[in-house]
Amino acid sequence: MKLTRALALFAVMALIVAACGDSGTTTTEAATATTQPTATTQPTATTQTPDTTEALMEMVSDFGFDAETNTIKLGVLAAITGPIPGIGQSVLAGHQVYWEKVNAAGGINGMYPVEVVVRDNAYNPETNVVVYNEIKDEVLAFSSTLGTPTTATIYEAASTEDIIIAAGSLASQWALTDNVILNLGANSYFAQFANAPYWAMEIADPAVITADSVVGIIYQADDYGADCLNGYNFAVDNLDFNAAYEATYAATDTDFSGQIGGAAAAGVDVLFVCALPGALATMLGTAAAVQYSPAVFGSSPSYNVALPAALGAGDEAAGLELFNSFPFYNLGTSAPFEADFPGMATLRDDLATYGADLPPEVVNAFFYFGYTQGATFEALLQTAIANGDISRAGLLSAIDQTMGIDLQVGAGIAGWGPTPKDRIPSNQDSIGIPASLADRAFGLEPISDFFEAPYMAGWDPAG
Repeated sequence: MKLTRALALFAVMALIVAACGDSGTTTTEAATATTQPTATTQPTATTQTPDTTEALMEMVSDFGFDAETNTIKLGVLAAITGPIPGIGQSVLAGHQVYWEKVNAAGGINGMYPVEVVVRDNAYNPETNVVVYNEIKDEVLAFSSTLGTPTTATIYEAASTEDIIIAAGSLASQWALTDNVILNLGANSYFAQFANAPYWAMEIADPAVITADSVVGIIYQADDYGADCLNGYNFAVDNLDFNAAYEATYAATDTDFSGQIGGAAAAGVDVLFVCALPGALATMLGTAAAVQYSPAVFGSSPSYNVALPAALGAGDEAAGLELFNSFPFYNLGTSAPFEADFPGMATLRDDLATYGADLPPEVVNAFFYFGYTQGATFEALLQTAIANGDISRAGLLSAIDQTMGIDLQVGAGIAGWGPTPKDRIPSNQDSIGIPASLADRAFGLEPISDFFEAPYMAGWDPAG
């Protein structure tokens, strides 16, 4: 399929405009309906649920806890506006639906309601610092901060005050910190780019990478891109394939003709891309305009359900045809919305109960991420509550004790521990391809089971 450069640029702008929602910052408290939810997390091995008022009286606390109402206040720094509102609004919606479900049952363990204080960081590192400082003294911790470069601006300051941050980011370098935790329902960018070449060579039938393949990578020039590159290089070190091209781009770039032209000139026929949706759309449009069609593997944040319609100038089928003409493979693909896993069934029920008014385009893989991020933070709070200490220091101590958690979404048993290797919840991956929203609500069709390259067992983020 031939797509002109003008159409590609128009399509990207259409995507951005369509994805933008209302701006502004809000403070929200989840509803308190009487519906009893189905739990999506299994209790940790060390957690015992408090069962009396005595447990409440003995609870140690400091910031973000109202002893009269037993309410825990958490901060959320969401990308409601800026370059990725489609991602930010979906992550926020999933997070809010999860906490509404929890509060409908009386709160965590039926006793501790959660109030979420939301600020818009616009996926801007400087703005993130401002909104973090606005609310840090009124919250116990941050149950979601969207973005690798944004989280990087606050985690060190947060550490000095024992403030935990649940990163809206899959960068494996967070495992090297004492106060940033990764989502228990996801893997890392490192794992995505380390596993994918193994799948392409050893599992895919027919193989996507062969002895004759020329392989390259284009990645965002920041911590996000660095994690992708490190995983890719780990695969290069463990597999025998021809890694012949590497290029970067700035997060603010809108013209990728140099990177795509360079890949084409190098003869790259398998291209790994670590990007955000707008950049990926422009890259594919640029490649199609010059009739260059390598197989493309994209990081999990690179794909958005709005992309096919945007690249097809409003025609989803035409956009899917373009994606499939490369073809495009999505890394870090979660279980589909329609999956039979108990946790996915619970997600569907919770969406119907607490998110029935959400537009369909908001319910995607990023919604899943925000939802499981809520489940992740609830598991941590349950450990702290069982210890009788929901102070900032108490919550920090609970990280190493939160283990054996199964969100029942197909990602397996996860948790954290005292070493950087322990702080990586999962090294498994799954590959997906773009699909019609009529067939898959998340817009992705998994084409692999969850898998892990054998050499991942030897990887330690600490080096």
